[in-house]
Amino acid sequence: MSEQRRTRRRPPQVPPTPREPIGRDRAAPGAPARRAPEREPRPQRPAFPDDATIDLPPRVRKDIDRLVGDRARADDVKLALTVGTHASEDDDHATARAALVWAKHLAPRSAVVREALGIALYRAGDLRAALPELQAYRRLSGADDQNHLLADCLRATGRETDRALTLARTLAEDPTADGDRRAEAAIVAAAIHCAEGRATRAEALLRPFLDGPEAATTSPEATVRLLWMAADAAETADAPQRAVDALRRLRSIDPEYPDVGTRLDRLAAGGHR
Repeated sequence: MSEQRRTRRRPPQVPPTPREPIGRDRAAPGAPARRAPEREPRPQRPAFPDDATIDLPPRVRKDIDRLVGDRARADDVKLALTVGTHASEDDDHATARAALVWAKHLAPRSAVVREALGIALYRAGDLRAALPELQAYRRLSGADDQNHLLADCLRATGRETDRALTLARTLAEDPTADGDRRAEAAIVAAAIHCAEGRATRAEALLRPFLDGPEAATTSPEATVRLLWMAADAAETADAPQRAVDALRRLRSIDPEYPDVGTRLDRLAAGGHR
């Protein structure tokens, strides 16, 4: 599925969430038996609009048919996937969640369904719920193309930064991947480096996407986000003039990008113009 629609905003500062459990705890001899985890309640089938129609690539349709088997059930998955994806792109988060949770209920082993649900939850700001969906997508598909979102979810926990950094760099350094996804992965990796006191490494990681060969494959929308993160990294590295240069370059691309003027005024007050 296509990645979430880009908007004019700074790299997401997501709320902290608990670490996802890894592995299974082993009960000690004589310890009381652990209670079996409760099953998620069966979701209700959403009321889809009367004029809703299936709008999916042939490859996706065939994959859903193969996984689901039953024709009517497969068509319901396709309709839910279509409605949910469009709703997510329109920031109708409640409709997107309801439709895609239903699609997951009918086809839990569909990588494209888990991907769409993970993206929708990420766009809605529910990173706790997005994380396992994006992990399931990566496991089922074997693809790294949503590593930037997965790494950002892990970064938000504050406990999986090494793994998040590995995931982000894997995508950022993949020359065959989409340019904007690589750029977003570089932003996540740079944010991790800055948070852990490695601002100069963050700047070095961003530089190829701003002034190197990768810049040719990066859209203006992704470039302004790279520049915003570059300004953060420069300030963290105690290089305010480099921050000014990055913000001025950002403003030349997008004069209406939020908070640029405020940051430049603050830096100017410190003698940097």
